[in-house]
Amino acid sequence: MKSNIIIAGCGFLGRALIPQLVEQQEEALCLMQSSQSEDLALALDMPTQRVDFDQASELDTLDTQTKDIYYFAPPPKTDDSDQRMVNFLARCKDAIPRRIVYISTSGVYGDCAGDWVNEDAELKPITARAKRRVYAEHCLLAFCEKYNCEYQILRVGGIYGAERLPLHRLSAIKVIDPEQAPYSNRIHVDDLARVCLAAMLAERCNEIFNVADGSPSSMTDFYFSIADRAQLERPEAVSLDTADTELSPSMLSFIKEARRLDITKMQLLLQPVLCYSNLQAGLDHCFDQLQAKN
Repeated sequence: MKSNIIIAGCGFLGRALIPQLVEQQEEALCLMQSSQSEDLALALDMPTQRVDFDQASELDTLDTQTKDIYYFAPPPKTDDSDQRMVNFLARCKDAIPRRIVYISTSGVYGDCAGDWVNEDAELKPITARAKRRVYAEHCLLAFCEKYNCEYQILRVGGIYGAERLPLHRLSAIKVIDPEQAPYSNRIHVDDLARVCLAAMLAERCNEIFNVADGSPSSMTDFYFSIADRAQLERPEAVSLDTADTELSPSMLSFIKEARRLDITKMQLLLQPVLCYSNLQAGLDHCFDQLQAKN
């Protein structure tokens, strides 16, 4: 295997990417904080390194020169900035990568009243989480322009997979009535990993892409579908009028930011092969995986 790849922040998405790199006979240095990711990487003969991205000094010995970097590290949970991205790019100034693929969020568009949104849409982040992603995008764009580093920014909808299905907390969740539920977008984590690979290998670079499965529905549909597939009781549905008092803050953030992601650019320029182009196909795979583990 050749080792010219770094996965910076090897968590949920990184664990999906590692097997796909192995299939291509690629080796990656996996920077991580959790033992779960480290165990998988070591089992597949990937080198690992524990890193606290909040501490710039822990990146001092990292060799990023001409490397292909998948930057998956989430921003800190405070403020509207992303010091982790700042720390990482500060290290890269002395060892310029070849290309950085950055996972951002479709939340940067804010509320679009359910309209279709392409990459030219104005950025109107509402949540602190989305504002941090906008900050990180701007940092990355400025760095890449100054130091002649290639980039790809992926603005991703909700990510789901077998290990993140909310099976044990469905009874505590409340959702909006199906007839009133606004649009949301999602993609299976394995398909997102395929998009990341395509973005890294694409001849055309320095682009921003919307990433989703192309079949927007609603958060209510997501939770109802999981419940039905698991043969569990569906979560309680409430009216949109009572959402502010009935829903959790995280659910409210989805409800108040309705949009449908236009993924035409991703399909035309990256041409990823998505195995799960809708929620039902993705959930079938998730439950097959869960059944295989039991």
